[in-house]
Amino acid sequence: MTNANTQNPNPAQHAPQNVELHAFNLPVVISNDSDYLNKLESTLNSFLEEIHNRKHVDDDLYVRTQQNVENIINAIKSYYDADISTARKLIFEVLEPYKNNEFIISNLENSSALRKFSRIADHRNPDVFARASNPLSFFKARVGTGAFDKGDFLHIPFNKRGIVSTQRFSIAGVPCMYFGSTSYVCWLELDKPADNEFNVSSYSIDGRTRILNLTGSQRLITGLSTFSAFYNEMKSLIELFPLIIATSFKVKESSRSFKSEYIISQLVMQCLSDLDVEGVAYTSKRIDSDSQHDSTCVNLAIPMKNDCDKYSEFARELPLTNSINFAEYKKMTIQPVAVEQKTAFCNSFEQMISYLGGIIYYNQLEFSKFDDYLYSQPHEPITIE
Repeated sequence: MTNANTQNPNPAQHAPQNVELHAFNLPVVISNDSDYLNKLESTLNSFLEEIHNRKHVDDDLYVRTQQNVENIINAIKSYYDADISTARKLIFEVLEPYKNNEFIISNLENSSALRKFSRIADHRNPDVFARASNPLSFFKARVGTGAFDKGDFLHIPFNKRGIVSTQRFSIAGVPCMYFGSTSYVCWLELDKPADNEFNVSSYSIDGRTRILNLTGSQRLITGLSTFSAFYNEMKSLIELFPLIIATSFKVKESSRSFKSEYIISQLVMQCLSDLDVEGVAYTSKRIDSDSQHDSTCVNLAIPMKNDCDKYSEFARELPLTNSINFAEYKKMTIQPVAVEQKTAFCNSFEQMISYLGGIIYYNQLEFSKFDDYLYSQPHEPITIE
């Protein structure tokens, strides 16, 4: 007699599985600039294969994601062919549908770039939810052993735009201000300078600043897919994840004048004004895996709008602290009492990071205490005469 189970397999075995990603840790590391396009194309095709027929990934979502992949690849090819306007148009087509999507584009105060936990925190735990909604804090650092004033912690003056270098998220000749969510990510971005050369200021950025969120990770997609209340956010992140991948490559080849991995990120910056967006939040490439850094290693790039003065209106009105040298801070055996002891945003709740080959809590690092100390100092705009 034939086994009935063989004739009638359990339908549950063929039910679509939740989106669960494991093969897309960022950044993607490659050896040479010439490898970028091929590796990107293969990675994005693998992503499409991974999400195909998954639970909650309907045909419309898959087609939109597939179209975004095609636009990204064609934008790079157009750029290589010196057709910059077409490349920009293709990336704008990727971004424009999210203009009114607050998970992707929103005011900084409500941006999911840093407030991921407030999106998925258990509302039945008011304490966790409240701490995830604490005020945001930002930092900026400079390397050197000399004395710095507040002007040194603004952007390159407009009358010196000729020295503006090419960055991952930048526009040629346009000064930008770059911030980190922690002093630790600032230290990483500056290639881990010695303590006595590491100088940091804390900033209070206007929460109304419009920000594009490019910090999504495979871990966040997987996490959101388990919460029915966040399926829309998960779908938006799936659609945009190919763009995040394209801007998250690390190339080992040194001494390059041109960096292919910057093409898409710089095209994104060129689209900001047409999207009514003022800046971009993105995850540092200096980490080993974005899946182990939720908010601790987020950067913020804000291009400065031209002004008749040396500095933009944004910079002139930006409250910041005097810079503090990390080595001098560490020499204090007893921390002086600030006017008000505050907790920097990334210390509001426990976060795990990868460090020295292991996984630790961020608050186990001295940078965590440094963040709180800086954040507790008086924040005042620069006085420009």
